[in-house]
Amino acid sequence: MAAKRFFNESSDDNDQPSDKRIRNRPSFPSVIGEAVEVNSLRNLCSALEPFLRRVVNEEMERSLRNSLRSFAWSPSLRIQALEPSRLKLIFSKNLSLHIFTGNKILDLENSQLQIRLVDTRGEQIIQANLPHPVKIDIVVLDGDFPMEDCDVWTIDEFESNIVKERTGRRPLLTGELSVTLRDGIALIGDIEFTDNSSWIRSRKFRIGAKVGQGSHQGFRIREAMTEAFVVKDHRGEC
Repeated sequence: MAAKRFFNESSDDNDQPSDKRIRNRPSFPSVIGEAVEVNSLRNLCSALEPFLRRVVNEEMERSLRNSLRSFAWSPSLRIQALEPSRLKLIFSKNLSLHIFTGNKILDLENSQLQIRLVDTRGEQIIQANLPHPVKIDIVVLDGDFPMEDCDVWTIDEFESNIVKERTGRRPLLTGELSVTLRDGIALIGDIEFTDNSSWIRSRKFRIGAKVGQGSHQGFRIREAMTEAFVVKDHRGEC
């Protein structure tokens, strides 16, 4: 009897691991169910990916716009942008009293226009110089700029008030529109208007001078501009 009981107990002990392995082995339906769940999760992620990407991009763009808006309207940055440079360009003399299309533009003494580089740090304006030549571009400006003859403006404000020719017309100003500043002085050769000034709101132009792009690095050299004037058609000359 003892031997039989020992045999039965041994048999039971040998059967237990086998039963445990059977119980731990996943069934076929459960494997299929897990596969379906994984596949569904992948499909869900694939479906959500474009939406999530769009949301992230929109949030990044919104944050960037807010940052740029804060930068543009920051009072301290605005003050820094308007701080006058100690060096600026000026026209040596005023223009002739009457300017007509097709006529060479001269100063009051019937001489070619001259641009000077000056230093405005002190109470008096003194001649300045640079150690290298600088390219100067000649442009046409709206006669209403700057507002109330303000002597301080930003580069962007100057650029936004440059006047171009009317659609289908020749360039508004022709001739030597790029000159070189040497020893603090630049002479402008023959330049002339091809159109009158009656078609813009102010009905007046100014001639401006600015440092050419890439011609000078470092501190800003402020732009020059003449007084506002009317340009009449050549046929109206008297």
